[in-house]
Amino acid sequence: MIKHSVCAALKLSTELAFVFLLVCFSGVSNSSHAQTFKVPFASISPNYAPLWVADAAGLFKKYQLDVQPIYISSGSIVVPALLSGEVKIANMSGAAAITAWARGADLALVAVSSDRLLHAVMTSAKIKRPEDLKGKKVGSDRYGSLSDLALREALRYYKLSPDRDVAIIQTGGVPERLGALKAGAIDGAMLTGDSRLQAEKLGYHAVIELSELPIRYPSAGIVITRPFLRNNRDTVKRFLKGWTEGIKIVKTEKNLTMRVLRKYLKTEDEEILSKTYEIYKDVHEKLPHPSRIGVAFALERLAATFPDAAKLRVDDFLEGEIMLQLERDGFIREIYSERPVR
Repeated sequence: MIKHSVCAALKLSTELAFVFLLVCFSGVSNSSHAQTFKVPFASISPNYAPLWVADAAGLFKKYQLDVQPIYISSGSIVVPALLSGEVKIANMSGAAAITAWARGADLALVAVSSDRLLHAVMTSAKIKRPEDLKGKKVGSDRYGSLSDLALREALRYYKLSPDRDVAIIQTGGVPERLGALKAGAIDGAMLTGDSRLQAEKLGYHAVIELSELPIRYPSAGIVITRPFLRNNRDTVKRFLKGWTEGIKIVKTEKNLTMRVLRKYLKTEDEEILSKTYEIYKDVHEKLPHPSRIGVAFALERLAATFPDAAKLRVDDFLEGEIMLQLERDGFIREIYSERPVR
């Protein structure tokens, strides 16, 4: 049984998690003749395009899986769903999962498509430098999410104390943050993907570019529980095949990927869709092995508030053998040698 400290660290009540799961997972099929999975993705961000594209292109069905992507707005909510068994596989940043694992949760990171942060703190032209954020309000995601942790780290980099010098407001997912910025409810917002481009078209600018800072987190990974992996290794392997082919399509098939981005990002702006595609097609790794660098960075930062994290071994959180096997078997080479999927 997972220690109570896991839930406490994630700032999520048992009641909230239970209600959320009832809403999101009611009606899930228990049919023995089909492997149906609700696979959550933790943000409306192009980081999750490989999952979306793999589903749209029928790649999971190709490997005898019925995968249904579902949006859950934060990794701090996805983790309880994994631990309860309601979710078997999750596409999320490693931030919340690493925190839970460090406190005793039996989780593993099996693949990472990117550990680069393309977030930016977007503000009006009145705020010209990071130092000008002092006394201001910046919108981010839930406490403990990737956006929250990365924002706090960025502020510290510029010698600003989170919550004391800069108020961090939990305004929700990326679209909600942009809405709060436009409404004047906050002075800045942690944005990425198309929402960042939309903000630029509205006259906002990046006062902090996280891609330029020495901050690394596994920002788009596949997280599972180790018990599920032990008992369903072949299922995990087939999922990773479909997802990895999704990466390949994102990197090589602009028209198909843009159609999928249009659906999930809910924009008809062709300029923004095209720019988003060009930015993110090179973000996803061709060989999506679990990232040691990102996990090591996260553990080092976690140790500042949870000293026991410094005693943990990065490799104990990583479970990269399946991805290595796919590479050794020639799977990666084969999918990139095929004719592009139209």
